[in-house]
Amino acid sequence: MEEEMKKDVLDSPLVVHKKDDASFQETANEVTMSATHTDEESADTPTLERHRFKKKKKKSKAPYVILALAAIAAAVICVLVYNDVIPIGKPETTATTKKSYTTQQVNEFEGIITVKGTYIFFEGTEVDGLRGLEKEIKYLEKGTKFVVQDENADSNFLNFNVLSLLSQYSIDYEIKHIVSSGLIAEYEKMSTTTSAAKKTEKQSDNKPTSSAATEKQTGNQ
Repeated sequence: MEEEMKKDVLDSPLVVHKKDDASFQETANEVTMSATHTDEESADTPTLERHRFKKKKKKSKAPYVILALAAIAAAVICVLVYNDVIPIGKPETTATTKKSYTTQQVNEFEGIITVKGTYIFFEGTEVDGLRGLEKEIKYLEKGTKFVVQDENADSNFLNFNVLSLLSQYSIDYEIKHIVSSGLIAEYEKMSTTTSAAKKTEKQSDNKPTSSAATEKQTGNQ
């Protein structure tokens, strides 16, 4: 029994069988790892073919990065040029400042109310009587002070009309008597023009009489 059991024991897989050994059995189709190609006749037998795969080269991102940086730099330069931070092609000009002198006319009648006869002048401008004077003073602050010039004014008109109206609107005043302010009312202007026109008419009427007298004198001679 022991001898039979020994015969049944399998050989170790590490045992190499040579062709000279009695245990070597040659197979009809022997395939090895080194065989890569077989003949056309043995197409049914499996083979191991070596395939070489080419590695795909990754495209470089450097050109895209350079283009992006160039675009950003161009945009920054455009902004600087637009804001005059980088002057390009602009000639340097020296700015000359011209001072303009304006002469303001000073109103010599400011703060003065002139009463000439029955005519009223408010700060050098003639107003339409008491109604015009009221329009000028009704919106003034209380306590505003004026100088009232009495230029040959009607006493009743001055005291009972003009001064009472100033007191009604709480306007302070000081009365001054003057000879001439140089102000001329519209009525006075009209009277002077009419008187001048009358004088010219009289002169024109006298001219033909003088010429007729001269003619008589020449005829008598």
